[in-house]
Amino acid sequence: MSFVKHLRRNVTLSIILMIGFGAGCGKHKPAQTPVARMDNKTLTIEDIRAELDTTRNPTNAQLQQFIQRWLRDELLYQEALKRGLDQSEEIERRVAEARRQLIINALLEQEVYSLKPEDIPLEEVRSYYEAHGKEFILPQDVVLLSYVLFKNRDVATEFRNAVVQGKSYRTALKETTTPPEVRIDSVYYTQATLLPAELWRVATTIKEREVSFPISTTQGFYVLYVWKYIKHGQQADFGYVEPEIRGRLVIEKRQKAYDSLLTTLRSHHSIQVFTTGNDSVLFPKNQ
Repeated sequence: MSFVKHLRRNVTLSIILMIGFGAGCGKHKPAQTPVARMDNKTLTIEDIRAELDTTRNPTNAQLQQFIQRWLRDELLYQEALKRGLDQSEEIERRVAEARRQLIINALLEQEVYSLKPEDIPLEEVRSYYEAHGKEFILPQDVVLLSYVLFKNRDVATEFRNAVVQGKSYRTALKETTTPPEVRIDSVYYTQATLLPAELWRVATTIKEREVSFPISTTQGFYVLYVWKYIKHGQQADFGYVEPEIRGRLVIEKRQKAYDSLLTTLRSHHSIQVFTTGNDSVLFPKNQ
């Protein structure tokens, strides 16, 4: 049996036993766990984990693909070394440039890109919205709604009737005898994002602060509660465009941080740019 076939038979068990994606499994640093080897070079599960998205467990197919790609690349790399291709001036230049860019990127991550949209104060976001309200005119209808999905029609009807009889949406939901399969609270939807399609038809025909009849679908019975219906051509709610505003402000602040960083760095160096044989532009130190 070849090494690769043997690896394919045993890698699943190795992954199940060793991958350990959860944090806090122990105070000691986990041992490096090999999953493939070629000559004296070893691929470990820790190497794979560092490359893949650790927010979710990789599938066995993903792991197999990673291992096979690593084996192919290692074969080609070792052959290139044997031929001395790593010693060429072109390779040396490319490696140096790649390293230079990685170091620059590390600096920019610290000084510019560390600011995230969620870091911007809410007051600043609201001020931007109030000052640029005309820029946020809706090109399509939007509804702000909550909904629940029940498997049983009677339970859905019970919940709906409780709201009709005067209980608040959230109180009725809390007192429902059987919890819903799905619960979505106060989310903005357009026709393209509210699925199944029949939900949009109902959402745009009932009044604001009104609960719908149970809507029969293949998934079960939906009950909608429309908080607000905003038609195209009207100004969008702040909540609907808040993510967009935060994105705009982040771009602006990052650009300012970038410009400020360059200005500060220029003040620490003497820079000359030769545009012709005799002409130059000089940025004196401390200017």
